[in-house]
Amino acid sequence: MNVFLLSAAALAAVWTLVHGIVGGRQCARPLAADQQLIPVVRETVLLCWHLVTGALALMALFLCLGAFGRTDMALAGILLAAVTAGIWHRSAALAPGVLWGVAAGVAFCASGPVGGVGALGIAWALCPLSM
Repeated sequence: MNVFLLSAAALAAVWTLVHGIVGGRQCARPLAADQQLIPVVRETVLLCWHLVTGALALMALFLCLGAFGRTDMALAGILLAAVTAGIWHRSAALAPGVLWGVAAGVAFCASGPVGGVGALGIAWALCPLSM
């Protein structure tokens, strides 16, 4: 069992729960109830929110599978973390301060540590150090 990948999987699972619970309360529910938005815009943003929830859950699953020997799954989880971190950093550059106003935006910054710990896990799996 790879402790680094398991730690990254646990962090990704917590991140998924924060996104689903807190982000649902702060973002998804009010957005779904807003009848002033054009329906196509409202439904598109809700779809994106659900896609991110699914991607976070897959990240946790892939990293967990990687912790138990599936290096290919660990790489997929780390790739998801890297893509998510890239999206967060790009969004933060385009709208400074906006993402820090909601818990879901703050949770995006967890993708860096998830990817970093996951990368340590891959390095450990490929080149284990003898202790």
